[in-house]
Amino acid sequence: MQETHPEQPGETIVIGDTCYSFTRHQGVVTYFANQQPFDFHEVGDRHAELLRIANLAAIEGVKQRFLAAAFDVHIDTVRRVVVKLRKEGAASFFIRRKPRGRTAITGELQAAAERLLAEGKSGCAVARQLKISESTLSHNIRQGYIKKPGTAKSDKVTQGPVVAESELAILVDRSTRDQRDRVAPLGRAAKDLGGRIAASVGIMKEATPQFVESLSAVANGGVLAALPALLQEGLLHKVSRFLSLPKGDYGLNSTLLLLAFLFMARVRNPEALRHQAPGEWGALLGLDRCHEAKTLRGKVKWLAQEEEAVRAWQDSLAKTWVAQEPEVCATLSLDGHVKVYTGRRGRLPKHFVSRQKLCLPASTGYWLNALGGRPLLCLNRDLDPTMTQVIEQDVLPALARLGLPGPDAPDLTDGKAVTPALTLVFDREGWSPPLFQRLARQGIAVITWHKHFKGDPWPEEDFATVQVPYHHPGGVRMVPIVLAEKLVMLTEGVEVRQIRRLMKNGRQVPLVTTDRQTGMAQLAGALFSRWCQENYFKYAKTNFNLDALAVHGLVEQDPEAMLVNPSWRRNESVIKQLSKKIGSLRNRQATLSKHSKSTSSTQTAKALKAQIESLDAVREEHKRQRSDLPQKIKVAELEEDDKLDALPCGEKLLLDIIRMIVYRAECRMMPAVAEVQGKKKRPRSHLAELFQSAADIIPEPKNGILRVRIIGTASRAADATFTGLLEELNQTRTIYPGTNLRMVYELPGNG
Repeated sequence: MQETHPEQPGETIVIGDTCYSFTRHQGVVTYFANQQPFDFHEVGDRHAELLRIANLAAIEGVKQRFLAAAFDVHIDTVRRVVVKLRKEGAASFFIRRKPRGRTAITGELQAAAERLLAEGKSGCAVARQLKISESTLSHNIRQGYIKKPGTAKSDKVTQGPVVAESELAILVDRSTRDQRDRVAPLGRAAKDLGGRIAASVGIMKEATPQFVESLSAVANGGVLAALPALLQEGLLHKVSRFLSLPKGDYGLNSTLLLLAFLFMARVRNPEALRHQAPGEWGALLGLDRCHEAKTLRGKVKWLAQEEEAVRAWQDSLAKTWVAQEPEVCATLSLDGHVKVYTGRRGRLPKHFVSRQKLCLPASTGYWLNALGGRPLLCLNRDLDPTMTQVIEQDVLPALARLGLPGPDAPDLTDGKAVTPALTLVFDREGWSPPLFQRLARQGIAVITWHKHFKGDPWPEEDFATVQVPYHHPGGVRMVPIVLAEKLVMLTEGVEVRQIRRLMKNGRQVPLVTTDRQTGMAQLAGALFSRWCQENYFKYAKTNFNLDALAVHGLVEQDPEAMLVNPSWRRNESVIKQLSKKIGSLRNRQATLSKHSKSTSSTQTAKALKAQIESLDAVREEHKRQRSDLPQKIKVAELEEDDKLDALPCGEKLLLDIIRMIVYRAECRMMPAVAEVQGKKKRPRSHLAELFQSAADIIPEPKNGILRVRIIGTASRAADATFTGLLEELNQTRTIYPGTNLRMVYELPGNG
């Protein structure tokens, strides 16, 4: 008798192109395989249905997209239940989790929440500190279980910032501010009529910050989040001892704060203020408006007119930084950075620009950066000698002003293994074994690449893999590197440690050091970490306009400064060209005499000989002229056609100091941002986004608070990135300079 299959009741839903299907009939979901029923459950039993989906997904040939289409669920739901079945088993689908309920906060927890809210902390920060959910805290505030400062218990508030509804109603929006700025009596946004008149007649020394009204969506308001880090880096600390401004509406603090804020907001130069709303920047300074571009240039010129005072301020800042991080500052990277002059008003000495492979009119600054890349000092040179001369003429006196290497520095040449008082790291430009010896006698060790190295390779069994510390502004990471070391004697009779790195292609890259005590891995890591200084130059060039010239004017060179005699240099250049040409002709002559013996070849050889003799005579004449000339002369002895100009150093140094402070402030803020990021950490780009975001500025004089609410961030992920940073900033309890208002930072709620 032939076997028959039962008919499937109801509408059959086939799962893709498989043999599996199911029907929903009379409140029951029945599952079929090859038209044979094998399982069922009640319609509407969501947990049972998800379990069947997970079981079917585990069968080979049943694709997850088939299940998503058949059961009308998202593909992510299918993936999630498959993972749940594999990790927790079938029983997990029927575990009834306790529903999340609202709980009343009472007792000590209630008192702590009210105290933290009274201090100005946001709801998010209070919930995080008390280890409760934001929704629970918001629920208790709405129900009146927790009293919020400035409101009654029955006041209703929304999740997020702890601001009364009455405050939200008086926020002055951008459109209203713009209309007021346009009708200001003394020009765009110049609303403080009495203060400006008083400043113009010399009655008022400077305008003090006044935060009176609540402002909504102030452009670049997020840059106020950098204020605690800027103050911790010493932007305004004791600066009045070194710099001063005459009486006027804009004082020293507001000028330095504006310069730092401009750099952080990526406004590249003061001229860019011409295209910025002055009232918005004034709101960040607590003034009616900020400086005009011309006014800001004048302030910078006035501050920099005493170049020695600017240098003294830089030395004071460097002393503070060294005292804060003595271990990091025990190893310093030294490198030069060239600022190219593109104007046509004068003639500047030419310098080799490595990034363009050309000799161009420029000025050079030698930078000292701490281990990890944080800048410490900038030493500007109009006439650039070699790095070896700069180290002894400029670097060592600058370090001595900082108390480095100190009076108790050991002599590293006495054969004892002692720890250096200071270590300098530089590239091959500073190669000079006699200089290494002189520095070692002062307790200063050097680490550099071995220049003109021609040694034999070491056996590979001498090398070992060690963990080398790579220092960067955000910390230290360990990298496995294959290294070996031996004591070697340089040609000048100076004994050093040579450390070689074995590359994957078998090449051995040598570096040398006069440090006999520190471990091989730490020494190699210090030299490899020198790239942090190169990265600083690139980053500051792109973001802080490092290569821009501070002023367009020129000054005369120091008449007593020594430089290479231009006439001697011209003769030297001609001699080199002639020597190159003579060498080429002699090679050609040797080739003819070796391979050709015909009459024509003999005549050609004679012509070459005559040409060589003629060129050699010209070369000897230039050598004689060169010997009669001094190699170096004073600037005052230059001919009129050879006169050189220089760029003013005061303004350049002042702006470079601001750039250093801004960069170090960013480095200080980086760890809190990087902590919540994934593997690809890019904290600086997120900080740039923060500084360029708008913000609500809400003063609360009764509570002594200046609330800054960051708005306009890109996503919830960005909010999560900034949450920890803003909590750290609130813990600093920073007072806005010139006021008694404490800075409180927060983000809007995502509820």
